[in-house]
Amino acid sequence: MDSVHESNDYMPASGTKYKVNSIQMQEQEKEVITPKWTKVLLIVLGFSLVIALGGLCALGILYNNARGDFESLNEKHFMVSMQLSAQVKNCTVMKKEFKDLIARYSTLREWLSFYDAQSCNLSVDGWIACRGKLYSFNSDKLNWSSSRDVCVSKGADLVTITNQTEQDFLVSKVKGTHWIGLNDLETEGHWVWVNNQTLKETGLQFWFREGPREPDNWKIQDPSGENCASLGDENGNFQSWFDASCKKEKKFICEKKY
Repeated sequence: MDSVHESNDYMPASGTKYKVNSIQMQEQEKEVITPKWTKVLLIVLGFSLVIALGGLCALGILYNNARGDFESLNEKHFMVSMQLSAQVKNCTVMKKEFKDLIARYSTLREWLSFYDAQSCNLSVDGWIACRGKLYSFNSDKLNWSSSRDVCVSKGADLVTITNQTEQDFLVSKVKGTHWIGLNDLETEGHWVWVNNQTLKETGLQFWFREGPREPDNWKIQDPSGENCASLGDENGNFQSWFDASCKKEKKFICEKKY
């Protein structure tokens, strides 16, 4: 009986030991499984940190580059601003110099006008000298062809007007209508100077434009028309050109080089 009781007493102890061993094995399995997931998580976290650090480095590089570009642009902007300020200053100075030049030019023109007025009153052997030319204002009245013949006999020709200054000078000297060296004898409406220059070539025309416009080729007195030009007319309009019958007798102006 004692052996049986001893055997019964031992069984519970053996069962308890088995349970304890089973629990310990489960805990060991958990301990084995847990470190594997931890390692995976650590690897993932580490990789994420590496990526984050790489991103931060890239952002830092981009920031430094952007900052460098900004500083470069800022420096360029400063240089452009300085250059612009210098240009504005130069422009102001140039404006002042330009105004001074205009004033000096006006003064010079006044002196030149005075000189021209004085020099164009010089008389050389009965001719009036002006700007490298000699002029003769003939008071005899002849038709256009005869007037030209007289000029040619003096080594000259009827006057050719090539600029505004010459026109103004002649106007200041005449006190009546005078023949000039302009005609359309060969082709009606095609006016040519005695030196074969056309009005288109000289670019100057001073035809009378008040009232009846000149040239009008009036044929009442001369059926052949009005084919020769004069400076001034019988009505006192001495600042313009008029066409007239070449048969009319007028005073005339001769011209030759000085």
